[in-house]
Amino acid sequence: SMLPSQRNGGASSSGFCDCPFPNSIEVTHHKGHIPDLVRCRCGEDVTGNVSPWKWHASEDSDALVTDRDIVFHPTYSQGTAIVRGSRSLQPGMVHFWEMRVITALAGTDVMFGIGTDNVNLGQFKFHFVSALGTNAQSWGFSYSGKVQHCGEQLPYGQKFSQGCLIGVCLDRNTGHLEFYLNRRPLGVAYTNVPTSSDVSIYPMVCSTAAKSVIRLINCTSQPVTLQLRAFQALARQPQRLAELRQMPGLKGILQAYWFLAPPVRYSRRSRENELDLGDEAVLSSSKLRLSRKQKYRESDDANIDEDLYANAHKITLRSSDSGDEELAASVHEMCDEYFHYLL
Repeated sequence: SMLPSQRNGGASSSGFCDCPFPNSIEVTHHKGHIPDLVRCRCGEDVTGNVSPWKWHASEDSDALVTDRDIVFHPTYSQGTAIVRGSRSLQPGMVHFWEMRVITALAGTDVMFGIGTDNVNLGQFKFHFVSALGTNAQSWGFSYSGKVQHCGEQLPYGQKFSQGCLIGVCLDRNTGHLEFYLNRRPLGVAYTNVPTSSDVSIYPMVCSTAAKSVIRLINCTSQPVTLQLRAFQALARQPQRLAELRQMPGLKGILQAYWFLAPPVRYSRRSRENELDLGDEAVLSSSKLRLSRKQKYRESDDANIDEDLYANAHKITLRSSDSGDEELAASVHEMCDEYFHYLL
């Protein structure tokens, strides 16, 4: 059974799928390898992943690392463990990776994000803290729904726990960092990640919770090209993207850039409460987000297309009043502009 966290009150996001997950009692008393309790493979190993990496085992962290699974504090917790990826995320590329939350999340914090090679993985071994984002060397997304950098926590998304998929998208060409919840983009969280090749950036996860388990299920890296940017632009317009999927000759591109418009699989609980945008995690905290004037601003019909993606949490999907023919024509016109060199 699923036991979602209710930290600080409020509802947690439903899981990505309806597969069974172990409850806290089963996890606590399990004598074997905890990840073996979960048979769910929904969403794993998407076609199109390239240059995959694994988690790095370190003596500085109180964690059991086996390639893609991390068991934090396998005996008991006396602080915060930080685990990083096996290799750095190269400049000039867009990196995406996705993790499944295997166990119910509780305690001080469990965070997902990135950090430089200056992050001391054992710094908080005997302290219960929100480790990622405590200083300028790391950026983190907490299961409480907040993001943190330089010690400043800001509202960002909805709380999440067991069964959820957490995605991280880092553009090392622009320095933009964005998080996904159950394959729904939550909007750009930070724009100040170093782009210089002199700075090494690693994927990171931290946890204070005993026997908490995180699994890496997808990771891919793509060079920044005009082709990628063109698909990025189209991916921000769901109706046009749907038409693009029907065009011949683009299967390879759709596979390579799958993470820009990832396939969504709703759990029954999510579908019952599905909103127009389908992004409960973002919409639930829109009132808090509006206070962040540097990122969110009021929009009207005149400038919706100007910044559709950055304001996605406020814009519901609009049906076309002009019919399918006009929509199809506009899509083909865009494809002529962006993809003519591919066909």
